[in-house]
Amino acid sequence: MRFPVERLASLAALIDVGVSYNTNDQVGVDISYGSFQNPSVHVRPRFRYWIPDASVNLSHVAADFATVKAVGMGGLELLGYYLYGDFPTGVAEGGPIPVDWTKYGWGTDAWKTLQDTALRATKDNGMIIDLALGPNQGAGVPAETNDPGIMWDLWPFNTSVPLGQCFNGTVPGWGQIEGGEFVAATIGLVVNQKGNLTFSASPAWTGHNYTGNNLTVSVASLQDITQQVDNATGHVSITFPPSNNTGIEWQVFAYYQNQTNYHEQAPPWYVNTSVPQSPVTEFRENGSWVVDHFSSTGAQLVIDFWENYLLGNGSKELIQEVGNYVWEDSQEFGAGTLIWWTPNLLRTFEAQRGYDLTKYLPLIYRVNNEAPAPLASPDHYYTDESDQGQSYINDYWQTLTELNQIYLDVFTNWSTSSLQSQYSAQVVYNLPMDMLANVPHVNAPECESLGFNHLIDGYRQYSGPANLAGKRVISSELGAQRNEVYSQTLPELIWDIKRSIVGSVNQFVLHGYPFSGTYPNTTWPGFSTFTYRFSNMHGPRQPAWEYYDDFMNWIARTQYVAQSGIPKIDLAFWLKSDEYFSVTNQYWPDDLQKAGYSYEYLSPDNFNFPEAYVGNDTLAPARQAFKALIVRANDTLTVFGVDRLGDFAQSSLPIIISGGLPEKLVGYNQSGTEYVRSKLARIAQMDNVHIVPYDNLAASLAALKVMPRTSVSSDRIWYTYVREDANDSITYAYVYNDAYDSELGQGASSGSVTFEYTGVPYTYDAWTGDTSPIIAYQQTNTSTTIPFNLAGNQSIIVGFHHNETTSPSARVLSLPNTVYSASSQHGYGGTSCSLKASNTSEPVLLSNGTAIHLPTTAATLNLTHWNLTIESWTSPSDPYAQQTEAATSNTTYTLDGLKPWNQISEALRNTSGRGFYTTTFTWPPRNSSSSAANGAILRLGAVVHTARVWVNGQQLPPLDPTDAIADIGDQLTHGSNTIEIVVSTTLGNVLRPIYASIRSSGTTWLGPQPLEQEYGLVQDVLVVPYTTTTIML
Repeated sequence: MRFPVERLASLAALIDVGVSYNTNDQVGVDISYGSFQNPSVHVRPRFRYWIPDASVNLSHVAADFATVKAVGMGGLELLGYYLYGDFPTGVAEGGPIPVDWTKYGWGTDAWKTLQDTALRATKDNGMIIDLALGPNQGAGVPAETNDPGIMWDLWPFNTSVPLGQCFNGTVPGWGQIEGGEFVAATIGLVVNQKGNLTFSASPAWTGHNYTGNNLTVSVASLQDITQQVDNATGHVSITFPPSNNTGIEWQVFAYYQNQTNYHEQAPPWYVNTSVPQSPVTEFRENGSWVVDHFSSTGAQLVIDFWENYLLGNGSKELIQEVGNYVWEDSQEFGAGTLIWWTPNLLRTFEAQRGYDLTKYLPLIYRVNNEAPAPLASPDHYYTDESDQGQSYINDYWQTLTELNQIYLDVFTNWSTSSLQSQYSAQVVYNLPMDMLANVPHVNAPECESLGFNHLIDGYRQYSGPANLAGKRVISSELGAQRNEVYSQTLPELIWDIKRSIVGSVNQFVLHGYPFSGTYPNTTWPGFSTFTYRFSNMHGPRQPAWEYYDDFMNWIARTQYVAQSGIPKIDLAFWLKSDEYFSVTNQYWPDDLQKAGYSYEYLSPDNFNFPEAYVGNDTLAPARQAFKALIVRANDTLTVFGVDRLGDFAQSSLPIIISGGLPEKLVGYNQSGTEYVRSKLARIAQMDNVHIVPYDNLAASLAALKVMPRTSVSSDRIWYTYVREDANDSITYAYVYNDAYDSELGQGASSGSVTFEYTGVPYTYDAWTGDTSPIIAYQQTNTSTTIPFNLAGNQSIIVGFHHNETTSPSARVLSLPNTVYSASSQHGYGGTSCSLKASNTSEPVLLSNGTAIHLPTTAATLNLTHWNLTIESWTSPSDPYAQQTEAATSNTTYTLDGLKPWNQISEALRNTSGRGFYTTTFTWPPRNSSSSAANGAILRLGAVVHTARVWVNGQQLPPLDPTDAIADIGDQLTHGSNTIEIVVSTTLGNVLRPIYASIRSSGTTWLGPQPLEQEYGLVQDVLVVPYTTTTIML
């Protein structure tokens, strides 16, 4: 429930001294949202805040919070970067470290002091803060040696035995693994072999390849011989069953578990360093270790460390006051283990799956992790079954999924009960688990634009379960882009946000804000992360920083709408996948998007949630209210899921079987396979269950009268996103014209959307915060059709006010494209409509059939003569001594036309900074009467990065960079008028000639040379006269 407007003022005092966050993670939570014009800190964006280590100047840490607040941020996400763990071998970020990490490592007293400084700065600035659970990516903390909560591994060994012989000796691998505990031994008969194959670690981001064999084993021959092994000596005597000479050889397998001791922050004795590291006297000084992510023990290790070392002396109380989330990044520590393992896995597997995994263990190494796999025989094993044993692997992955849920639940419970905050995590992706099953197990599930490849379909996979579980926030680590550090533009950043919003993601933590103070072995433009390979380094080092608030306020207002009410989605796709090594499109055709359908995905594992029921012929009526559930021929089934599908069908939910009945069961269950196939065949006979072709799904849905809430008719694909806010009686609809395939300023589109809503429609301008009624639309008792003209990558927010009505004698049905403003007034004489329009031959059409032609206006002025002063930002003379401030110098140019800076002069090709454009024009235009032009629109076209405008000394409101236009009628004077435009650039061009010489903590630029970018005003700037016409309705 949102606070009423009259209570917002009373909350201001609370916000000024600290912001206590409600631990309720559900939609409609009773917190302060602020207003659309000025959203509260709870719905404003935040930066990920990279701290090099705990040695940095604490006054600069405190200052950074005030700095980001000034541009409209709601807070920071505190992360000890520690050179991304600093692995001196194999990882590019590996130092040399210029600081004594024994003293300044994560979790030391110095780190706690820094964290307390950040908490107090958060409170002092009326903000909120997120805290990473550990250094680097938050996956571990300092720990005592051999603590059972540290991540585990399972080492496999094998030996071959010729047919007809016995085995009498020590099982392979015995005593070879330091700290290794014997787990199991098995045997199997190899019946087929394909050799000299090249395999890659998966995910293969390290690029590791190795040579091995594909070996097929007889499933009937697999046996668990663990009980026959002498636990003291490892000796076993095996007489193999007769093979009738049908095989190649027998193999004996043995498995040993130990802790990986994989670092999240490398210990001082392991780092690549340029300064002496003090002797380690306690475990807190010895780095951090990735914990077991498949048990409560791993989570409890982290919790105990926090409770014992980071929450004393008032720190817990500060977190309870201003804490937002404790947080963990995506799980990218596969390089530290051969296989995902926890000591309780075999017991859990048998309890959950109904059979023992032990004899099938050779199969699970077919998908190795990111590290080179030092197997005694680096081979991949398959069974001689039709699926080659994949069902056992799927059951192993499903068990990992369920064990990871335990880990996530422990943090969720602790954060809310102890810290009075919430838990946010980037759940599952990169790993062999069902992402959709685990997303609901954290308070605020977080995805990312990089890992999701900017895919709207990928976001919909993540958001479906979160919305079903009623999560208020679906977060995204947004803006990381390969090879765009110091080159990423702000319009590009918000392009990613728009694609995320229509994928139902509604909160953004921007990647990122590096510590703004000095750090050893670092040059201008300052401390930077990831060896300059990923965008971006936001902050005062950027020439655009003074203008960031235009964009941050836009994000805040967009989030305000996207977190209001409850999302309503047209369709749910069934999706059961037990691995998410990468996120890819799951629905490739574009017919649903073209027609205006919205959709999300649900795993059948999500069907156990309380809100997964059918009401009013919709699935989850209190949540997304899906109008139909779609099951495809290639979908993977579960017994529970098919049972629930039958329940949904019995409750009259439209179920669409696309392309035929699926037959594949996710795991090993012979009786279950026949059961689900039989039950699905019976379900398909029901009247509300429809088998349709795979192609043209949108047409099939329309034929079945399953219609979208937003029917789109346009010449490009428009994405829509709807949220219903019952408390405020408003339905918000977000409409976005995606022009990912178009150049700057291209991709404009015209069309209309028929919304399944009535009431008075308003536009919500996220750039200015203004709201205004929409004048031109058609409305029936059940729907509203509104025409739109959208620039490439432009979005618009419509709000239907259901508690308002209009009853004019006539209504405006359509307006010419050249009408820039339309407003209505109600008086004793009736309702009138005031239009500001430039030249057009199109009439205004009214609902009573009247066509009104608008007067002719003066011709458009193309402003071609400009004075341009470029404030160039360059490296200072001593870039090590002056890390954080650029050297500046000015040059002036006279232009007879607008073009990119690198086309004005060869000297500007490697120039970055700010450009100050000035021109004048005469008003009213010559050869026109004042009645033919009583105002004007200023049009800049598409903006490369940022642009701020003054007319006759008066600053204009923020401009939409996809189509920067503003009404300047109130600023015009008779005679000479002056326009001043300030643009800013990235730092990419100025870094092009020097990128190889800049340093951050001694690390070099490992990405490619920055691409040359076009800066400045690159499209015509126009003054478009308009006349104001009043129409009586």
